[in-house]
Amino acid sequence: MTKHNAIEMALSDQIVQLARTAGHLWGKGWAERNGGNISVDVTEEMSWVAYSRSRDLFHEQEIPHENLAGRAFLVTGAGTRMRDVAEMPARNCCVLRISEDLDGYYLLWNGDRQDLQPTSELASHLAIHALLRREQRPERALLHTHPNELIALTHMPGPAKAEMLVDLLYAMHPELKLILPRGVGYAPYRPPGSAELAEVTLSALSEHRVAIWEKHGCVAVGKGPAEAFDLIDAVNKSAVILLLCKAAGYAPEGLSAEQLEELGRPRGHRPT
Repeated sequence: MTKHNAIEMALSDQIVQLARTAGHLWGKGWAERNGGNISVDVTEEMSWVAYSRSRDLFHEQEIPHENLAGRAFLVTGAGTRMRDVAEMPARNCCVLRISEDLDGYYLLWNGDRQDLQPTSELASHLAIHALLRREQRPERALLHTHPNELIALTHMPGPAKAEMLVDLLYAMHPELKLILPRGVGYAPYRPPGSAELAEVTLSALSEHRVAIWEKHGCVAVGKGPAEAFDLIDAVNKSAVILLLCKAAGYAPEGLSAEQLEELGRPRGHRPT
């Protein structure tokens, strides 16, 4: 058995969950063309894999995160479409390991495509994974996608729209408060793939599990890709309800401050 085959077998559960999540994104209409990307920390599963610069493809790139040295990640490939990730994950995902010297990464597995490279948003993904480790959080997966209704709402005018939008979303459906009791982060618009976008995203995710990217999309962290998807799905559900009410010609009444406060009190129904 080759090392590539052994890695694919060792990561079979993670690959299946990533592929299923990619299918959900495509089915929702949140992944036009090659929109969106996913990464999962698989260091524990890859602890047995030997690697060296003489045997593995190595890419030089400065990694400014000391706590990621030697860590391994399963990531979607650059330019790949989520519908293809769902159907053929072995041709559209890769596994990389950060070098101990933080001067680049090894490509340990790229399915049956030798030209496949990790997502172009890799720098942002690594910065967020470094944040999760630094804060000793349990999330191992990061998901970025383009939910239609959420993006539409971020085009709402007004200087205070970030706070206003989050308040509106929570007022639309009680489950959102139960699922995300600490709120939702908001990252003001920055160019896609830029260091500036990574910076505002880190700030938003330092206290939250979901961050809305203004006029761009959304990013979430979870214990796996499925959990990250569920969080974004819940946030977008509130956006859908809000837009449905407006399309029907009326402003929604929304949950009152007292009703939202009541949801935060100890009760039988708690998020898992």
